[in-house]
Amino acid sequence: MEQQTDVTLFDLDGVLTTKDTMAALITRRLKYKPFRLLAVLPLYAVALIAGSHRELAARANRLAVRVTFAGLGEPEYRALAVTEGRQLAGRPSFVRADLVQLCRDARESSRVIVVTASEQHLVEGLLEACELSEVELVASRISFVKRVPRLLLHNVGTQKIHSLRAAGIPIQDATFYTDSASDLPLALVAARTVIVHPGRRSRRRFLAALPQAQIIE
Repeated sequence: MEQQTDVTLFDLDGVLTTKDTMAALITRRLKYKPFRLLAVLPLYAVALIAGSHRELAARANRLAVRVTFAGLGEPEYRALAVTEGRQLAGRPSFVRADLVQLCRDARESSRVIVVTASEQHLVEGLLEACELSEVELVASRISFVKRVPRLLLHNVGTQKIHSLRAAGIPIQDATFYTDSASDLPLALVAARTVIVHPGRRSRRRFLAALPQAQIIE
C-alpha cells in the first residue's frame, strides 16, 4: 500500500462489513413485529429504486424508519441497536477481517474516521466489538419524541461531505475507502480513493471519474 495521508476515511457497509448493517437491524426489529412488514417493505422498495430522485428516496427512508421503530423510546432503541451491532461483529463472514485490521493499523499513522449512512448507535456497537471504539464516527442519527422515531440526519451522498466538514475533518487530505458510487461526491474531494470490492456499476462509475483510484478485489 502507498503511504497514507494524514486522514483516513472508511465507509462501513461493503468496506468493513460485507452486508448492510441497518438492514440487519431492521430485520431484527421486524422479526418481532411482522405485521409492520406490509407497511415497511414498499417504503424500502421506493428508497431502493428511487435512483437520482434523492428527495423521494430520503422521504421513503424517513417514513420507513418511523414505521420500523415506532413505539420505542430512545434508551430502548439504543440498547437494541448496540446489541445488534455487537452481534453482527461476531457473525461469520459479516465483517471483513482484513479491512478491519487495516483500519486498526491506520490509527498508528493517521486520524481515522468511519463515515457511514448507517445509524450511530448501531455502528458504535459493531466498532466496539471489532476493537475500533477509539476511531471517530460520523453516522446517521435517529431522534425520538414521545416514542415516535425520526431520521434526524441521513448521512449519505453529499451529506457525508457536509458532516465531515462540520466535524472539522480536512477531507482534502484524506485517503477514502469505499465500495459504493453513492460516495462519489466525497471521493472527488478526497486526496486519494481506494475502491473496495466494488460492484460492476460502481466500478464503472468510479473509474470513469477517478481512473487513478486503487481497487481492492
